[in-house]
Amino acid sequence: MENLGLGNTLCNPSWTLRGLWADATKSESGKASASGLTKLHMRGYMDEISARSKLTRGQKSHQTRIWPVDIESGDAMNSLESLILDGISYTPCSLILEFGKLDLQVVILQSFGFL
Repeated sequence: MENLGLGNTLCNPSWTLRGLWADATKSESGKASASGLTKLHMRGYMDEISARSKLTRGQKSHQTRIWPVDIESGDAMNSLESLILDGISYTPCSLILEFGKLDLQVVILQSFGFL
C-alpha cells in the first residue's frame, strides 16, 4: 500500500467530510425506502445519505453500513464534522481516504483502460 504522505498539509476545516453519497444497487432500485433509500435511489440515481440510512456495501459475506459508526460506542455518528482528511493511500485496486480513526476505502470494480 502506497501512502501519498500528505501529513498535516490537509488538516484544516476545509477538508472536513461534508457528506456521503451513494447509488442504489440493481436489487435496491424500485424498493421501498425502509433502508434509507430516497426517491432518487429508487429511480436508480445517486443521492446523499444520512445517519438514518441503513445502506450497506462490501463483500457479500461481510457488508457494513456506509454511514460511519463511532468506534467506541458502535452507534451511527450523528455528524461528519469530526472526520477530517489527514491522508490518502492506495493499492492497485483501491483508494483509501484516511479520516483519523476511520478509513474510507473506494474499490475500483472495473478497468476503464486508461494508460
